[in-house]
Amino acid sequence: MKTWKPLALAALLAPLLLLAAAGLRDTRPPSDLKDAPNSGQAADQLSGLTAPAQAPAPAAKAVRAAPQAEAPRQADPRCAPPAAGEEVIYQSDFHWNYPMKEMMERFDEMYVSPKRLDKRAYWDKKANSLVLPSTREDEAPVKIGPALIDALRWQIERALQLGYADAVFFPDMGHSHLLIPDALWESKYATYPNDQTSRMYEEMLSDPAIQIFYHTAEQLKFLQDNQPIQEEALLFRRANRNIAGPIKPSGDLTVFQNPASAANTVGEVPGYRWWGAGFNFSAQKDGCFTYRHKGKTYRYDISLHDLPMKPGSGEDWQ
Repeated sequence: MKTWKPLALAALLAPLLLLAAAGLRDTRPPSDLKDAPNSGQAADQLSGLTAPAQAPAPAAKAVRAAPQAEAPRQADPRCAPPAAGEEVIYQSDFHWNYPMKEMMERFDEMYVSPKRLDKRAYWDKKANSLVLPSTREDEAPVKIGPALIDALRWQIERALQLGYADAVFFPDMGHSHLLIPDALWESKYATYPNDQTSRMYEEMLSDPAIQIFYHTAEQLKFLQDNQPIQEEALLFRRANRNIAGPIKPSGDLTVFQNPASAANTVGEVPGYRWWGAGFNFSAQKDGCFTYRHKGKTYRYDISLHDLPMKPGSGEDWQ
């Protein structure tokens, strides 16, 4: 099946722009947008569990590489280990089907909030490295370096510049998966035992052959009654919500599409092992890492852990 061209379709439908309907907010996720949080923990992935999905139709779009970013300095207090009592972001801080204006207002609120990602990256003096707390409590933290930090920075900046994302937090661009070439998976990563998750992540998150895959517009309302809302901006966001790039500070940013999915959700790419348990990232004023957008520097955090439920509340996604 051929993929439709988002810009051409958007231009055709521009005269049909609809005003947002008034009424109660629908907080249910679209039926085929079941990607929250990170599609399972790493232990499940190592056991061979992957999320089934329709095979997508890729549409590659090459973009110019951004300048290489600088890794955070070890003396930066914003990269210190989480303090006791540090507030964290919960699933219930967000809901499904945000109108664009409300989503951007929520981004502004969360950016200045004291809440940061749970089990976020920090500078580990003993390891002499930036680290991510492992998904396994019995393993050492995962060391990360410039390869991941630089790649993530320029991919965020390019996605924002090209309009593939509008905000860096879970409701829009705030989580990832990994695409591992099948041959590489079989020759290297398939043999890792469950008790070496941290070591495997260190290898994967510095491997230039692996692609970071993002679902943007994660909680943005762009469907009504399981059909695309006929607004140019939302049609563009829906068409360009599956993007991937290699773990290196240069290369192509690629857009994938899945015409069989109402939400255009890609969950499988031919020739690659889909690793669902990627990482979360979220912009916050005291974050360890930086990106730039429209002349302004923003800070953000990274975590291998899903957004947790608020303890004792029984709440998850609103």
